[in-house]
Amino acid sequence: MEKNLKDYVYLDGMWLQEQQLLKLAMNVGNFALAEHYLCALLFDAVVKGRRDVVHEVNKIREHYGAIPIPLGNEDLKNDRELRGKPRVSLADEQARKVFLKMTDEEKLEVLRDSFSTLLSDFHLFIYNRHWLGIYMVVRDRLLADLSQVDFIDMANDISPEDFPLELRMTTSTRKNFMREIDADERGEVYYKMKHNPQRLLCDTFWDIVKMTLLTLK
Repeated sequence: MEKNLKDYVYLDGMWLQEQQLLKLAMNVGNFALAEHYLCALLFDAVVKGRRDVVHEVNKIREHYGAIPIPLGNEDLKNDRELRGKPRVSLADEQARKVFLKMTDEEKLEVLRDSFSTLLSDFHLFIYNRHWLGIYMVVRDRLLADLSQVDFIDMANDISPEDFPLELRMTTSTRKNFMREIDADERGEVYYKMKHNPQRLLCDTFWDIVKMTLLTLK
């Protein structure tokens, strides 16, 4: 092993070939999971002084719709140009296809489970205005014709039974949605906005939904 160590990357107590890790990251189907492999690759690249690995990592980031890691002035320019452009990966498209084939109750179950995971594992949904982020994800990733009025019923359907009253979705909540979004961006999908006030919540919730859809048995 020692003489070929340069061809291997250490991850979770094992030495894996670089190409194995790249393949795992590309095929795992979810950026949150792929990032675990990518971090190992990047750490190994820093130790070995291998700038070329970043190009391979960026290919996978682009596959999942994540902005590439900039390497220099030209990359920084490209990074600025990429911000605000739609980010739709093959995994995003596949997840949407799975969702659209479901019955209405199955769709609600996926969103209910995903919302529950968001609440239990991430400290991001703390005000009822955060329903805007949930609405934008469902509308822009899954149901393009979902109206804000219809979303009120959906939001209450996916909320836990013990959900605090002050966090529940209401007509008043809906009426305040557009106040958070810049006027010139109100027609954009959330992942194309230059200033999305709930970007982290949106990205996290979509990653959870996508992983749920792509790992269904």
